[in-house]
Amino acid sequence: MTARTGGAPWRSRDFRLLIAGQTITQLGTDVTAIAFPLIAVLLLDASAWQLGALVAVQNGAFLLVGVPAGVWLDGRRLRPVLIATDLVRCAALLTVTVAAALSQLNLPLLMAMAAVMAVMRVVFDIGHQSYLPTLLDRTDLLRGNSAVEAVRSSGQVAGPSLGGWLTQLVGATNTLLVDAASFLASAVCLARIRTREPTSRQDGRNGMVHQAREGIVFVLANPVLRAIAATSALSNLLFTAASALIVLFLVDTVGVGPGAIGMLLSAAPAAALLGAVCAARLARRVGSARIIWLALVVTSPFNLLLPLTGAGWRLGFFVAGVVGGGIGQIVYGIAQVSYRQAIVPAEFLCRVNASMRFLVMGALPLGGLLGGALGDALGVRATLFVIGAGLTLAPLPLLLSPLRRARDLDELTAAETAAHPGASAPARG
Repeated sequence: MTARTGGAPWRSRDFRLLIAGQTITQLGTDVTAIAFPLIAVLLLDASAWQLGALVAVQNGAFLLVGVPAGVWLDGRRLRPVLIATDLVRCAALLTVTVAAALSQLNLPLLMAMAAVMAVMRVVFDIGHQSYLPTLLDRTDLLRGNSAVEAVRSSGQVAGPSLGGWLTQLVGATNTLLVDAASFLASAVCLARIRTREPTSRQDGRNGMVHQAREGIVFVLANPVLRAIAATSALSNLLFTAASALIVLFLVDTVGVGPGAIGMLLSAAPAAALLGAVCAARLARRVGSARIIWLALVVTSPFNLLLPLTGAGWRLGFFVAGVVGGGIGQIVYGIAQVSYRQAIVPAEFLCRVNASMRFLVMGALPLGGLLGGALGDALGVRATLFVIGAGLTLAPLPLLLSPLRRARDLDELTAAETAAHPGASAPARG
């Protein structure tokens, strides 16, 4: 067994292996996200409706299986499950490649494998987020999560470009062979981790529905988690509403061409990467609890710059809005995940992580409908102003929570332990 290294996450061999596995897996996930639609279009002549259905399959698993997956994971050691998800994804990609080589690939098979990939991604993401406290001391979680988010953002920057380039160079289905090898390499990295997980303490006598309810009740009963869920859900609703209109806004209202649109939109993942790099340093400077609300209060008003975008130099408003708002969202996300990992008991952690994702990501489908409806009723530019105002007000639940009175998470955790002795058990490990 390898002891956890306090004060410096990167000194831990097991943490480096976990990050290596996450790096490879994230890159593979982002390559697959672009490779599957390219296969559908280039090889299977998919229609717009079929392509939309494929994208829905790729992105809908959190809403359908997220909470049950969290309950199931709480009863198991996480590292073997993480390894299994990588191996299953490797097998799914090989299935598509072999079927194409034998001229047996069709759209139902591609969608079935996309569904397998999506479910395995859900299980991996929840398990990975809940496994990190096994390897790190609580004081190192924020730096560890910053590293994980930097990896995720890097994959979002490089993955689509790499997927498109590989498809052009070696063909769409052969790209999946490279992707399959990446998941296999990730499994090898995870298999080399030596830290032993504690024996599960989950009470298996309760049914899955009861256990799933426990995760949601835990979130709603904790004033800080409840505020985080409300702010995150509102932010996701409004960001998705804006995303539904951005391309239309840039093309019809601003008059930007496709090449320039691609460059402008690339500011978002670049901002995410910058936020991930800065998150731990900012938390040390202003406080690990205070940064949760301060990151959004300071940066959310940047979203009001987006509807000011115009031709020429006024394109700078778009970049400033995307970068400013994006950095704040990533810093907030890293800080609030670290809080959750620090205060949620080990036996609830997977369920709580899954419940939070369900509550927060459940707003995504509604956001597109909201953006379309408001765009038709008010006009695109006016709708973006409304969305910017909503995002500026989104941190209000955080300001009304106990977060407002604490500088660091240790103060907040200690206060909650005194008030709720069972609510702040040590994190897993």
